[in-house]
Amino acid sequence: MRKISVLNYGCGNLLSIGRSIKQVGYDVEIIENKEEIEKAEFLVLPGVGAFNNAMGLLKKKNLIETIKNYTLVRKKPILGICLGMQLFFSNSKEMGDHEGLNFISGEVVAMKSLSKMKDIKSPQINWNELKVHKDLGKIINKELNNRSFYFVHSYMANLKDNKNLIAFCNYYDLSVPAIVQSDNVFGCQFHPEKSGKNGLKLLENILKNL
Repeated sequence: MRKISVLNYGCGNLLSIGRSIKQVGYDVEIIENKEEIEKAEFLVLPGVGAFNNAMGLLKKKNLIETIKNYTLVRKKPILGICLGMQLFFSNSKEMGDHEGLNFISGEVVAMKSLSKMKDIKSPQINWNELKVHKDLGKIINKELNNRSFYFVHSYMANLKDNKNLIAFCNYYDLSVPAIVQSDNVFGCQFHPEKSGKNGLKLLENILKNL
C-alpha cells in the first residue's frame, strides 16, 4: 500500500489531514524538503490562508520546481486541499496578481467579484451539497452526489475550461468549483478531512484510485 506524504511548508492543517489519512487505512508522513518530495508516492498539498503567502513560502523553501517536476514530468499523483487546490491554478487575484503553479488553466478570484448579488456572504463557512459534474467512477460518482462537505473560503477558482471541472456547489448565484482534476492533479476546495463520513469516503477513493 502506498505511503501518503503531506507537505509541511508552513501553511496547512497537518494534524487533521494526517489523522484522516490514517483513518482510511494509509500510512502518512509529514515531509518538508525537496529530497522527501522526490521520494514521495502520493503528495498532499494542504493550505490555509492567503495565496501569495503560500506561494511565497514554497518559493522561500525552493520547493516550486521540485513540485512541478514531481507533478508534470514524473506524473505522480498530487491532491490539493482548499488553498492547496487554488495553488494549482495559473494565477490569483487575492491581494494583487500572483502566479500559481499553473497545473490547471484559470485564475482564483473573490467570490464577491463574480456574484451579482449585493448580499452575498463571504467567506463561505458552511456545509454545502456537492453536485457531481463528471463521473470519475471509483473516485467520485453518483454515490456522493448531493452529499454535504465542509467549505471555508472567500476566493474560488474561475476555470478556463470546464473539462477540468469534476464537481461544484451552489452558493447564492454562483456555481463554485468544488473538485477539479487534470490527469494526476486532483483538487478539493472543501476540506474532506473535516467533512465527516462523506469526506473520509472521498479521501479513501482518491488515495486508492488516483
